[in-house]
Amino acid sequence: MAENIKLNITNQPNFAVYQGYFYTFDYVQDSLLQKTDDGNTAFSYPFDTLLTVAVDNAEYDGVYFWSLEDPGGGNNMTIRRWKIDNYICKLQQSFAFTSSVSHDYDSRAFAVEHYHDTLASGISAGGSDVYLTTYSGSSKLSFTTTSGAPLTIHLGPNSSGQEEDVYVSTVITGGVTTTSGTTYSYAPGDPAHFYTYIWMFNNFDGKDSATGALYKLDAYTGALVTKYPSGAYKDIGASTFYRVNSFTSYGNVDTLCFIKGTNTLFINVTASGSTLPYYGSMVMKNILSDTTTVIPVKDLAMDSQNVYRLQRAPDAGSSLTQWGYYSYVLSTLDHFVTSISLAAYPATIAANTISTAGITAMVKDQFLLPIPSRLVNFSDDDTTGTIVTTPVSTDSNGKAMTTYRSGNTAREVKITAVVEQT
Repeated sequence: MAENIKLNITNQPNFAVYQGYFYTFDYVQDSLLQKTDDGNTAFSYPFDTLLTVAVDNAEYDGVYFWSLEDPGGGNNMTIRRWKIDNYICKLQQSFAFTSSVSHDYDSRAFAVEHYHDTLASGISAGGSDVYLTTYSGSSKLSFTTTSGAPLTIHLGPNSSGQEEDVYVSTVITGGVTTTSGTTYSYAPGDPAHFYTYIWMFNNFDGKDSATGALYKLDAYTGALVTKYPSGAYKDIGASTFYRVNSFTSYGNVDTLCFIKGTNTLFINVTASGSTLPYYGSMVMKNILSDTTTVIPVKDLAMDSQNVYRLQRAPDAGSSLTQWGYYSYVLSTLDHFVTSISLAAYPATIAANTISTAGITAMVKDQFLLPIPSRLVNFSDDDTTGTIVTTPVSTDSNGKAMTTYRSGNTAREVKITAVVEQT
């Protein structure tokens, strides 16, 4: 893969992706840049509040852009919320996380827990009942900030480009009642967005730098809700929040995603308890051509089924800084074959043209899930031995099984299995 969006390693080490465009906070140009996938700037939105340091991580929740910054001068971090308004990127809110007697902060990755929905029915101007398509009846609508304020739902834009915030008063069957009537009218299918928490990967567990912790923060007040200590959360450089349908046993899940080594892990943030379980993991190929050195991922974004990783080298690249800029490397949430393993039972048989061994190929995808209904072609290098049946389709467990019948010469026999990708 060649360099594509070419984000400056000093000015723009961050990105968010939405509907095919790439957005990056550039603190030198003092603008939010909208880029196409060939690196050209499609538009530039000047900041109304100037940045003083580069943004380490960026997020987009469908309405607001969020930035993670290290202001320097101690173990402190800043998270800001921005909105494009009249061609200006305007600061909406800023949270400063400063070193204290209880906590130090050193983070390079965060995510905003956010939800995208559409209206299940229209709303007339002045109406106060909001019916949602996906999250009707969801406990997420009962969210209340640490200050006691209600959940905010952003409606629109409608067909006239109008949009507004409404505040939840009561959760009702199919949706919510708001504290006051809407200013504008909306049609079924118009967007509705809301957010709840910020998840920050901290290299400190309180004051302890020996391990990391995942900090759950109120996205309206910045207050600490709870933290989850774990070495898995230390030295994380890329994360995002996304609705994923890749785990068949769970269906569609809203999940916190983060990269650790060569895996993207998917956290169930709705679970209760002192630890958070995982929905699963996705293996990636962010390793240099030496097959051992892991390529660091600077930021992570997902759009449709595409997974974008911000790196300075392509997968199987020659060096960690092969590219002079940061560019994206593409993965997918769609299932595809990433591994096939082969075993013989028994592994040793007599060379008498009669003895047989069962041959099993196990086919799995990037989530380590078995892939059914894929043809596997078996072959061997024994001129007198034979594979009894080939090709064979994988079963529901991802297994394709055949039989090898021995030849008449005692030797090591090489058996090969090749699986069809589609």
